Amino acid sequence: EKLKSIFQKEDDGLTNKERLKKMGLSVLLSYGFVSNMSYAVMLSLSWYGFSKKTGLSPLAPGQWKPFLAVYAGFYVFNNIIRPLRLTASVIVSKYFDTFVGFIQDKTKLGRKASIGVVVFLANICGTFAAMGLGVAIASAAAGVPIFVPKVVV
Repeated sequence: EKLKSIFQKEDDGLTNKERLKKMGLSVLLSYGFVSNMSYAVMLSLSWYGFSKKTGLSPLAPGQWKPFLAVYAGFYVFNNIIRPLRLTASVIVSKYFDTFVGFIQDKTKLGRKASIGVVVFLANICGTFAAMGLGVAIASAAAGVPIFVPKVVV
């Protein structure tokens, strides 16, 4: 229903941007989550590609700048697919509404505090977890450790 309302021209005279704004906070929250997950995937893919090609971790001395060049390509791609992220956020938004309601019911917090908890859990903890897991999987798949072992001389 929400997805249709973005792309269907209605007689309300709203632009797509205005219609999204009208959909409310749940779309905004879910867009942050979808966007963060997308960047976590791009980070993981660039980590894997770089590590597989060079045999080195991006954290190895002198490798951060070359890694960022690889990541920049994924970053550009991620911006090209922004409309897909926006569409996904509309689809996911109902789950954010449900999650906020769940937090309100279980904790008896008000709506604003419950939204804060959801933002913290999904957009902060979830993002760090996805990035960490993605980098760990990318490193394991590339056969290159994340951290460079210290060499004792």
